[in-house]
Amino acid sequence: MSRHVRRRSITACALALLLGAAPRAHADDELELDWSGRIQSDLRFRLEPVGVGDWYARQELPAGVERNWNTLGLKLEANYGRFHAVAAVDFVWSGYPERMTSVGDLSRIEKAEPYRLEPRAVYVEAEGIFVKGLDLRIGQQVVSWGVGDQFNPTNNLNPDDLRDPLLFGRQVANFMVKADYWISEDWSISGVLVPIFKPAMLPLSGSLALAQLDRVPFVSGALGDRVVAEQAAAKMLFGHPTIIGSVTPVMPEPTFDNMQFAYRIAGTIGEHDVALSYYNGRTDFPQPRSNHTRQALGRRCNPDDANDCIEGLLLTDVNLEFPKMHVYGLNVTGEVNPFKWISEEINGIGYRFEGALVVPRGQSIRLTNDELAFGIPQPAGEYDYDADGQPGGREPLVVDDTPFMKWVLGLDYTFGEHVYVNAMWVHGLVDEFGAGDWIKEGYVVRQSGLIEGSNVLACALSKNGESCTQKILRPRLGDYVVLGADFKFANQAGLFRLFAILDATPLVEETWDDEQGKRVQRKISPLSAEGFSMVIFPELDYNFGNGLELAAGALLQLGKPYTKFGSAETGGSTVFTRAKYSF
Repeated sequence: MSRHVRRRSITACALALLLGAAPRAHADDELELDWSGRIQSDLRFRLEPVGVGDWYARQELPAGVERNWNTLGLKLEANYGRFHAVAAVDFVWSGYPERMTSVGDLSRIEKAEPYRLEPRAVYVEAEGIFVKGLDLRIGQQVVSWGVGDQFNPTNNLNPDDLRDPLLFGRQVANFMVKADYWISEDWSISGVLVPIFKPAMLPLSGSLALAQLDRVPFVSGALGDRVVAEQAAAKMLFGHPTIIGSVTPVMPEPTFDNMQFAYRIAGTIGEHDVALSYYNGRTDFPQPRSNHTRQALGRRCNPDDANDCIEGLLLTDVNLEFPKMHVYGLNVTGEVNPFKWISEEINGIGYRFEGALVVPRGQSIRLTNDELAFGIPQPAGEYDYDADGQPGGREPLVVDDTPFMKWVLGLDYTFGEHVYVNAMWVHGLVDEFGAGDWIKEGYVVRQSGLIEGSNVLACALSKNGESCTQKILRPRLGDYVVLGADFKFANQAGLFRLFAILDATPLVEETWDDEQGKRVQRKISPLSAEGFSMVIFPELDYNFGNGLELAAGALLQLGKPYTKFGSAETGGSTVFTRAKYSF
């Protein structure tokens, strides 16, 4: 539905002045206002509970209703000659009452019926401003330069929005100044300035990742083994298990040095689109920068087992920061038709490549503690990283400065009017950061613990946990096979979609071998029962016409708890229904 108004107004003149051009009225100029919207209800169920931690620090997401969101989305567009403006906003009712802390909360509508406002876009733009061929856009916006289907390693200007896994690839708008200069009809140069950094938006299940302290974050495997052994000794010998106390993201200061910017040159060569880009900014996924451990005394016992007791807790307070990085991008997309010689009517095969060379700034972590009074007293201060008896030393790295690559290589094909198929090789997901793959060795710890029967006290006192610990490792950058197909039916009104993501990344089990007197590794195939991890996404959608769509489906996330998609922080498997009316 549209509303059109013909007039020269103060609003139009103000818009022109804001964009730095003198307001020029023409007899054929008119102000056009177009508005649209949608009403959408999402109901989702978690099939099984997912959680981490023992009874004294259990974090769990229950089975049952996972989401009950109702959204009113509105979008207004204004056009006046060569000027354009957009405002889009979502009003969201979460459907979940917030936690009540007093009877007075029962009188507060914002507690019983939580709601929020989510701006999607607020910007103004002008074509041919100052000089011919120069376009300018200022305001809250999303700049998407990537060509991959939902997987875009060169889209770094906007933070990722992972709150809804069904909308994977979505990004949050950010304030930007974007300029495009058209050299010719086919080639353009773009520049973007982002004054304020924004972090990625994480799902509610995201906090479960940091609660798993056995996933030690250090680049050095030897230091990780030592910390695992010391934590095990504190728990087993002195009754003080280690848990997460608090997690605090530390945002970059709004200084000139922390502004993000990017450049791109893009054009067409034959029937192929090509783009080169450069980004200077930060990863929007935080990395640990400091850990501070404090002690909470007090005996407590498991409500389900009176013999399972602890004497206190070691609480670790974590600060997170966002490492800086440079990203050099290459995008190529187009179509090839090897069957053209057979018939002109046979469709070509679409292809797309999106690659990013990431040059990160290394980030270390500082470990400190209060005075810890149990067994062997630990004085307050900084951790002895060098294990030489003297506190301090060089802070260990959680990310080194080795460059690494992410990419997406995809092919797609349409069979007639009813079937579309898509296949992709994805190297590195949005939350994976740092060098480590089949090109260069580098791992993250997915699970760690003690070897049964090991002398944990000796390992803790010697400050060497190599002979006491075992762990499951995963390359920092994974490889994924993405396969999908859309099947349309009922005169294009019905759609059945089936997509799957197979984690093709081999895991490594590392442990101590007494006979060899050293640590040994065993590869775990991604096709084995131990290493298998996969996402299966079936969806059935029907468009009834006049704006009404109904959909139902499932997001099945499979694998062991230490795998990519079987881990608790993914939120587990869900089924969903969706109703949407667009106007």
